[in-house]
Amino acid sequence: MRQDTLTRILCNEYNVRAYTAHTLGIAQEITDVHGTTPQASIHFTRAINAAVLMSSSLKPGSRQNLSLKISGSGPMKEIHVQIDAWGNVRGYIAVPVIDPLDTEGDYSFGRLIGEGFITVIKDLGLRDPYRGTTPIQDFEIAADVARYLTFSEQVPSALILTAKLDRDFKLIASGGILIQVFPDTDPEVIASLEKKITSCSTSLGDHLANGNDILAFLSEIFDKRPLIISHSTPLHHNCRCSRDMLRKIVSGFAEEELIDMKEKDDGAEMECGFCRKKYRFSGEELIAILKEKRGDGKNSAPA
Repeated sequence: MRQDTLTRILCNEYNVRAYTAHTLGIAQEITDVHGTTPQASIHFTRAINAAVLMSSSLKPGSRQNLSLKISGSGPMKEIHVQIDAWGNVRGYIAVPVIDPLDTEGDYSFGRLIGEGFITVIKDLGLRDPYRGTTPIQDFEIAADVARYLTFSEQVPSALILTAKLDRDFKLIASGGILIQVFPDTDPEVIASLEKKITSCSTSLGDHLANGNDILAFLSEIFDKRPLIISHSTPLHHNCRCSRDMLRKIVSGFAEEELIDMKEKDDGAEMECGFCRKKYRFSGEELIAILKEKRGDGKNSAPA
């Protein structure tokens, strides 16, 4: 399988920048972890691709990271994808199994996510992370994320996202292309690129499913003008959860909750929402946490 990669590209003749994401491996792993049904897999994968492409604004190799959350009133409720500048990606979907009886046969993103918002959080290592939110208007992930980039971040953008399943509902193609212009880019170039994107004879999904390289698809959009690859970042499905992180969450529970878990189950089990890994905290560990919450630990917890 081809290495999943985020690639940064320049086209000097058109004075634009582009980014490509090949994500079949990580998308397969993340959707498998959550056990998504076919249509949930498609929308989840497109959100993964959008987050990966948006992470192109992060400084490669830094400690910067980005979070994309799409939440709404529909049956799918929420998709949340996080990626850091090293290409580590993890994802969460609130309702991975979509019941066709609940959707009346309509699997469109607009029907499944409903009215809601796109929220982007960028931690660039500054005092406070950047946070931007826009309402879902187009009810299509590529269009709504492009709208967010154009109006919230003031970067005119065109976005292509794909997630293609075979007849057995196996993911066979996943990726995306983001094209952004500079302030002095000729408006005629923008119009020409938009026309090329909408008139492609083959979809990006079919192109990738046939084993073709994503750069060849981009080259067609740019009329085979010279492309300069400035940087490539390998992508990996890698969750940053840890026992210490989950212990901090347990420590945030009220004393009554900790005592109840100690008495009923002699411990607690926590599951990471992103990777589904379970962490077990024994009754003795809950006692230790209770003592920490009470200060010096002189008051003893129930045995």
